[in-house]
Amino acid sequence: MARTIAAGWLKDPPFDLTLIVGITVLACAMGGAAYVVPALFFPLLVFHTWCFGFDHVIATFTKLAGVPDDRRRNRFLIYELPPLLFGVTLLIGQSTGVGVLNTGYFVLQWFHTTRQSWGIAQHYRRAAGVISPRPAPAPVDDPPWLSELTIWSVPVVGMLHRCHQQPGKFLWMDLFLPRVPGVVVTIAGVVAAVLVAGFFWTRWRALRRGELSLPHTLFVCSHLLVFTLGYLVIDDLHAGWLLINVWHNVQYMAYVWMHNRARFDGGVRRDAPILSWLCQPGVKRGLGYFAACLAISTPLFAAIYALGDRIDLWLEGRLISVSLVFALALNFHHYIVDGLIWKRSRAATPGLS
Repeated sequence: MARTIAAGWLKDPPFDLTLIVGITVLACAMGGAAYVVPALFFPLLVFHTWCFGFDHVIATFTKLAGVPDDRRRNRFLIYELPPLLFGVTLLIGQSTGVGVLNTGYFVLQWFHTTRQSWGIAQHYRRAAGVISPRPAPAPVDDPPWLSELTIWSVPVVGMLHRCHQQPGKFLWMDLFLPRVPGVVVTIAGVVAAVLVAGFFWTRWRALRRGELSLPHTLFVCSHLLVFTLGYLVIDDLHAGWLLINVWHNVQYMAYVWMHNRARFDGGVRRDAPILSWLCQPGVKRGLGYFAACLAISTPLFAAIYALGDRIDLWLEGRLISVSLVFALALNFHHYIVDGLIWKRSRAATPGLS
């Protein structure tokens, strides 16, 4: 059999295997534990929220506002968009109810998570392109549009499946999903199965030619596995959601560190001494970056929610929970910002989309 070429790592095999395999194992372990022992869901949710959720938002700001040029370029996104989103979220929640906001969060997170997968998969395609003598984006048989369809196919089936299930509640709040007939889920499942089978067929052909990009193949497989487990295999909505959310958040933090590592490749910079120092080579620096994000996010979000709780007590239920609005507005801000800043930086350094 022809030699398999395992080029196309984004950084190096230890980092990429941690990004792809290690984080997938962690997510499956947490989601699986919540599924097997439902009583574990709440403590795992609290642990995940404080240790992976809040600091993954802080990680976004290391890209959004890491150096003075970032802060000047992204002034609107940093200072003006958050209060605007808070007001819009409060208005929608007050006029339509918590269920509408909760549904928006559920659907937007599904879109955001899938979109991140597609962006990282594209990064792996570009990295793998160096081993192909052909003028193509990557040494794989499927064109980018077909690869994107494959990436989206399983998440789409998963969302249709949840709509067919009609869970009614998500995170103890109302969830309004459109009703989808089972036949629609089945048809979408057949299409997804064909696309996934086609993906594995192209990997087999690449393996036979000695052109298989192992990193790209492993990442796409991890994506298909996580969404299949989270939406289709695990019937419990919350356990499945936790699996995917852990996978997304931890993966995002690792990827942002890698991106910052690339842009501070010249060494520690005077205009961002702490951030650039944390993003120098070495496992200890990577762990330090995570610890720094955690050290910032823990007191910051504790203060935000303490303030929200005080306002809620003062209002005595006259308005929708301000703490909830804070949480959702921060998530919506993250979704919008993440969709913009990586596109801006792609020409200079690799991004998520």
